[in-house]
Amino acid sequence: MTSKLRIKMGPIEVEYEGSEDFLKQELPELLQALTTLYKDSGISDAQPASAPGAKANATPGPQGTTNTYAAALGGGTGTELALAAGARLRIGMGAETFTRAKLLEEMKSASSYYKKSYSGNLSNIIGTLVTNQKFIEAAKDTYSLHATTENELRTRLAS
Repeated sequence: MTSKLRIKMGPIEVEYEGSEDFLKQELPELLQALTTLYKDSGISDAQPASAPGAKANATPGPQGTTNTYAAALGGGTGTELALAAGARLRIGMGAETFTRAKLLEEMKSASSYYKKSYSGNLSNIIGTLVTNQKFIEAAKDTYSLHATTENELRTRLAS
C-alpha cells in the first residue's frame, strides 16, 4: 500500500510518498533527525513581541556577510556587533527569532570586528540590547529585533 506524508518544522519541509512499510520502520528515526536539524538551525517559531502600533517589515534586506552589516551599521563594540549580527539574521536571512548561540556564531563570522572578549561578555551585551529595547526576548535565550529597531536598521542599510 502507498502512503503519503508531509512534515513541516519551520523552514524545514519533507514530503514522502511510498511504501507503508518504510514509514513504519523509518519514521521514528526520520522524525528524530528532523527535530535535531530544526533545533540546530537556531530558528524558532516563537512570535516576537513588538511595540504597540509598530509593524515589522518582512521584506528581505541587503545581501552580505555580518562584516558587511557591521561596516554599514557599526561594529566597533560588542553591542554594535551583536546588533549588526541580529540585523543580518532578521533582515538579511529572514529569521523571525534567533538563539543566543546563533547570534554568537554570527558575531564570530565577522572576523574584521569580532573580539574573543565578546563571547565572555555576551550576557551583558544582550542584556544591554534588551534593556535599550533593541532586542526582544521572545523566549529563554531566544531573541528578535524590536520592530522599531528593525525599521531603523532597514533605513540605515538602504542609504
